[in-house]
Amino acid sequence: MKKILFALLLVLLLFTPSIFAGTVSDIPAGTAEEYFNRGNSFEKQGNPDQAVSDYTSAIRIYSKYAKAYYNRGKIYGKQGKLSEAIVDYEKAVEINPKYTEAYYNLGNAYEKQGDHAHAITSYTKAIGINPKYAAAYCNRGNAYQAQGNLTKAIADYDRAIEITPSFAGAYSNRANAYQAKGDILQAIKDYNKAIELKPEFAGFYANRGNIYQSQGKLSEAIADYDKAIEKNPDDSSSLYNRGLAYYGLEQYEKSVADYKAAIGQNPSKDAYNDFIKYFPSKKGTDTRNTRNEIILAFGEKTGTETPEPVAAVSPSAPAVEKSANVAVAVSGAPASVAASAPVTITNLDLADAKSDEIKATPDNDVQNLVNKWQASWQSGDMQTYRSCYDESKFKSKGMNLEAWISYKENIRKKSKDIKISISDLKISVTKDKAIAVFTQEYSSSVLKDKGKKTLELKKIGDEWKISKEIM
Repeated sequence: MKKILFALLLVLLLFTPSIFAGTVSDIPAGTAEEYFNRGNSFEKQGNPDQAVSDYTSAIRIYSKYAKAYYNRGKIYGKQGKLSEAIVDYEKAVEINPKYTEAYYNLGNAYEKQGDHAHAITSYTKAIGINPKYAAAYCNRGNAYQAQGNLTKAIADYDRAIEITPSFAGAYSNRANAYQAKGDILQAIKDYNKAIELKPEFAGFYANRGNIYQSQGKLSEAIADYDKAIEKNPDDSSSLYNRGLAYYGLEQYEKSVADYKAAIGQNPSKDAYNDFIKYFPSKKGTDTRNTRNEIILAFGEKTGTETPEPVAAVSPSAPAVEKSANVAVAVSGAPASVAASAPVTITNLDLADAKSDEIKATPDNDVQNLVNKWQASWQSGDMQTYRSCYDESKFKSKGMNLEAWISYKENIRKKSKDIKISISDLKISVTKDKAIAVFTQEYSSSVLKDKGKKTLELKKIGDEWKISKEIM
């Protein structure tokens, strides 16, 4: 499964707007200030190369011109010259140790390079100068999340929201962190808030749809993809995901229409692999062989070859629509379904966001199963909860699966307000076996508990199943 870190989708918006002096037309430059002002004018008029030349001249005349280093650094950053941008931001803060925006954009540049440790240091310096810098908290949260430190990430998003309650991007990024922790209900709650605050942003609907799809709630996922595509018709990922969901619901004409539209926009071998993975052979009700039509459409644009069927799908198998909370016949979301990427904000204006995707790994598939297991138990969806387990091999506390499910159902009858959160998830995968170890916090009307839990998993076909549960 792809994870955007979508940053999520991570969603990165880098570098604050330029600080322009008024437009200066055809002025002769001579002093450092004149070069600096003319550089601002060129930048504003869309001539970054000439702006860099003038900022460089200003620095040559006055070597401690911090603003000239800062403005030149911003242009380098926009041009993707991150090393040059970092050098300029470092020089700006060396000259002016209280230069908040230079520390902030330095953090953005390090984050874009993948140097999360230095990004955190830079954001922390900016926060130290301005403790109410909501965007710096948000971006530092993104860096912590990229390091896997979800507790610190959530704390920073909390602070950003406390400072700026209308910060939709911080809610979205916190949703991503909660999803990674396995707290799906809180993740959806945060996406709901992000949508309430910024209903025009397509990405929030797409991200919430991804969660619904990973839970097997395909109708809800489609409704969100509808919104995402309405807001952003170029959102090929949502088109692919909606097409996959439609096929799962046996709405074949809609499925092939979405796939053809998405392939026309952005031919994707990853999306092709998703489709083959989740539907290795056509469904029994697919009498027109829509699956083959979709595969041929991919082949025309991506050069993919028609694969041999992996396993027949029983014509009598129930449609996903009729079997609640079954995730497109698999345990997790497709690779094109990504968790929300943290939004790296350049200032308090949250006008735009874009998503990048990270390739699927076996670890992601295991994490999807853990998320599904946690969410189904917390919500009381025992059918989905049972589907997470290996029917024939499961053992825990001396019980087989039948006894285990009976035991858990009895717990639910006696308990109210069950809440579960997962942290410090560590996954190891070797071929068809995996181990997931995490800290689980459990609370209900009758019990509160915290401790390490281990799930031993086995891959059966294309799905991971829990074979043993150890607390």
